[in-house]
Amino acid sequence: MNNSDFITGWDIGGAHLKAARADNNGHIIDVIQEPCPLWLGLSHLKEAVKRIHTRLNNQQDAAAITMTGELVDLFSHRQQGVEQIIDCMTEQLETEHIKIYSPSAWLSTQEAKQQWQQVASMNWHASAQLAATTVENGLFIDIGSTTCDIIPIKNHQACAQGQTDFDRQITRELLYTGTIRTPLIALAQQAPFKEKSVGLAAELFATTGDCWVLTNKLAPETIQDTSSDGQPWTESHCQQRLARLLGTDTDIADKQEWQKLATWFNQQQIKHIENACIQVISSASLKAQPLTFIGAGVGRFMVKKVAENLNANYHELHQTLDSKITQISDHAPAAAIALLAAR
Repeated sequence: MNNSDFITGWDIGGAHLKAARADNNGHIIDVIQEPCPLWLGLSHLKEAVKRIHTRLNNQQDAAAITMTGELVDLFSHRQQGVEQIIDCMTEQLETEHIKIYSPSAWLSTQEAKQQWQQVASMNWHASAQLAATTVENGLFIDIGSTTCDIIPIKNHQACAQGQTDFDRQITRELLYTGTIRTPLIALAQQAPFKEKSVGLAAELFATTGDCWVLTNKLAPETIQDTSSDGQPWTESHCQQRLARLLGTDTDIADKQEWQKLATWFNQQQIKHIENACIQVISSASLKAQPLTFIGAGVGRFMVKKVAENLNANYHELHQTLDSKITQISDHAPAAAIALLAAR
């Protein structure tokens, strides 16, 4: 059945499907994330939608959609990805009330296919638009499992220099560094261990998730992603994955040494993000001091640290919206398009 009293915002990523439900008064009442390895096939998207519908008691709300999943290598071209994702969602949602987010206007499904460049990977824009309503000058920074968005805000307006992912990677407003899925070899080619500098294997042996688990910033039970070797996110397995990166085994060092190594990788990632923030601040000519950083994503604890290092004020997105639902900050794009559509 269609439920005109609610609207669900859908953020379709390459690894997860996020949904946020809002009422017509513009209040988020539920936020859900389901694993969705889209690169393995559209069937995973269909199943993830079904699981979320079960959580929503199978009510067919009006729907607002954004996506980044068109970039996965399931599709030969991003246009094909946009079209097939829209078709899949239209089939699964069973509602005529569907609109697709673009920076300039809400689009029908047919308009979105025709203007696919305005739809592909625009979830960050929705989040930044929402954040800009709550802060005058600063940065909106969303660190998810895979990527980091850094969007400047001036005079309550999101003012990204890049619009496409390609352009945003040039401006460093998009970094392919995330809390869970980023290979550690992307952060460094050698690392300090037991007072030696050790070269790292150029293999997907360990990821940032291993390090944040070992330093108690991520709870293993909250991670929906599969680890690099398919084994659980337990302390012992995280240590073993780090050891493999060094070409060895965990028994050559104690727990404290592996934590020290994990901490070092954490610091490299934070410095990488901090340097990008400095570049974005400079390029956007943000001069107000102190700036305000709005943190979002499961890795927003990194945003807080970067804000401290750069003497900026720090707030989490849900706090700026006077909400106690922390999942708004966890999954900002889904919440943003639900709230923007409801308004």
